[in-house]
Amino acid sequence: MLSLKPRSLSALIALALIAPAANAAPTCPANVLAQPKTNQLYVLYPTVTTPFPSIGPSTSAAPFNVADLDPVVGSTTTLRNRITDFIVDDYCEFNVKINPVTALPSPTEPRWQIVAVGSDTAGSLFGQAQAVDTNDADPQDYARVWAKSFKDTYGAAGQPLNGIGSTLERWSTAIGTTTSHEAAHNYGAAHGHSAPRPTEDAQNWHIMATGSTGLTGEMRAARNRHFSDTEYEILGHNVGLNTKTLHNWDFVNPNNTNANKMRIKLLSTSNSLSINWWYNGSESPWQNPTVTYTGGTQNFQGNVYYVHNLDFVTAKPWSGPTAGVVMPAAPFHTGASFAGSASVIVFDVQLFNGATLLPLAPRLAGYDAGDIDVASGAFNLNFFNTNPAAGALELSEVQIFRSPRMLDISAMMRDGRPVDVRGQPVEFHSSSIIRKQIVADRLQIPLGKLTDPRTVDIVYKPEDCPQGAKGASRQGPGDHASGEIKYCHKGNALSLFPNTYTYLVANVIQPNATYWDPRLRKFVQGPQQNTIYYQVGGVVPDLNRNGQDDLIDIRTGVSKDEDRNGVPDDARPAQ
Repeated sequence: MLSLKPRSLSALIALALIAPAANAAPTCPANVLAQPKTNQLYVLYPTVTTPFPSIGPSTSAAPFNVADLDPVVGSTTTLRNRITDFIVDDYCEFNVKINPVTALPSPTEPRWQIVAVGSDTAGSLFGQAQAVDTNDADPQDYARVWAKSFKDTYGAAGQPLNGIGSTLERWSTAIGTTTSHEAAHNYGAAHGHSAPRPTEDAQNWHIMATGSTGLTGEMRAARNRHFSDTEYEILGHNVGLNTKTLHNWDFVNPNNTNANKMRIKLLSTSNSLSINWWYNGSESPWQNPTVTYTGGTQNFQGNVYYVHNLDFVTAKPWSGPTAGVVMPAAPFHTGASFAGSASVIVFDVQLFNGATLLPLAPRLAGYDAGDIDVASGAFNLNFFNTNPAAGALELSEVQIFRSPRMLDISAMMRDGRPVDVRGQPVEFHSSSIIRKQIVADRLQIPLGKLTDPRTVDIVYKPEDCPQGAKGASRQGPGDHASGEIKYCHKGNALSLFPNTYTYLVANVIQPNATYWDPRLRKFVQGPQQNTIYYQVGGVVPDLNRNGQDDLIDIRTGVSKDEDRNGVPDDARPAQ
């Protein structure tokens, strides 16, 4: 039985306590944006008055025109594009595709919403969604943003969007973040979810903050807000994550020859893999890795997988003396991440000098994305010895961190500061250590049980949907300059299982490795360490495959759980 030992987070939290920066919007990488996504978010900037479902005071959306706001900020097209940039960046890590359009679309996809951004006004109401759609149960939604409300509220002399405060960036920040805010309501996020957790930045740095939380006009214009931990975890559950797995590695070249290419063999349940982010820091000799399906399959551990090659070959300057070249016995660091939900097993590593395969390569334990045991309700991640003939491997230490959001891939390295893709500090929910485990064939690492508490588990009660509240009918929550529109909460808001992301750092020891010793100028034998830095996204447990989280099925009586292990009885195989 593996024992989990608690680990102090004080050092990591101390590293994470930094002040957020204003208007430091990231650019979501093009290859991340290009990935296919299930949820379509149409941002409508009408060019003519357009009939639209009744939301707030409006039954139509006025044309979006910068002349109705402040023409000094640039053209309508320029403002529209910059607003879209903010929305794209806000949803970069999620399974949501942003589609800017100028005419009302007729979506054919099963899951979509349309947010109309017009230059009309609703006084001090900036935006409104149809509902706080808990678990995104309604797959098709609408919302409104009234851009001229910002001018009416904050455009007078001395106000945040007047004079020197009236800039492209400030108008785009205010309108873009409000659009993301209203879309998130339709995806299940509420104003209260903007409340910070301990050590998280202040509430009014979060996208679901509003007038009742103290959000001012200056904050709306100046702050590139982001989703809070709670908002992020709810969205991850409701719309899904864009990146399933992220991998970084510390390697050493064991040869007495330079290496200028590395290939990692991958096994996947899909014949199509796409790279999202990759490590591009100073410790890597290569950039722009590629992944290619070989056309073949392989049987492994009783399953058939598609075989892919992950190649690192494009040289770049790095901490070594020569771009793209790893000298004998030199350490290096590299990594990549993969889109979608397909399982990926890291299987084998090869090093090359030109077209010549080098005789030695770093040896890793293979590993997968984990799975739920239907019999017990346990979630286990597996490490594999992919070459038993070469001898057993040892995991000298596996650190497990339970994270509310995705770490930036550049943070996945020794002594890396835990930050997300925006540079915001990440506070782990908890952590543990597993020490000295032997990988002879397969080693299971327990990451959780279905009966474990979710990090977000909000059960709404009848009093959370008072009579006359917005959302009790067709009208939903609004983003106001001040005060609060009461709205209806129903159902159960959850995070993914076992966590939104689980981050593992595993030291892999090959006890009897052969490697070049530059001091002795000969090959020697002995232990050699490589390190795996690995993030894996959580799942929505749906073992009975009815399209709903099993926890909700059990709570609402849709399914029974007689043995109380979190597995719906109707998901069990017949005995």
